[in-house]
Amino acid sequence: MQLSIPLSDHLVKSNLKVWSSDYEFFLNRLRNHDESAFKELYHQYSGAIFGNIKRTVHDDLKSKQILERTFIEIWNSISSFDETRTRLFTWMNQIANKQKLISS
Repeated sequence: MQLSIPLSDHLVKSNLKVWSSDYEFFLNRLRNHDESAFKELYHQYSGAIFGNIKRTVHDDLKSKQILERTFIEIWNSISSFDETRTRLFTWMNQIANKQKLISS
């Protein structure tokens, strides 16, 4: 279940309230380099991304290094993520694919 919360009472214009979803709130936390949000992101997605890396790399140590570099890049470039163009998981996998190419 996704909850929507009002961002602020003083953002009311023309009797319309500005609402934000949990996902938007989470993305804003990431963009503000909130470490706990990044830990949540890692916890939620690292296993799947590691699996995608491992399917083509076939080496545990190298896969772990690529995963680490992937999440460093995600941390450094999260402000450029545009949720209107792609899904977060897809964007993260694109970063992982670039890291695989760099490490080859």
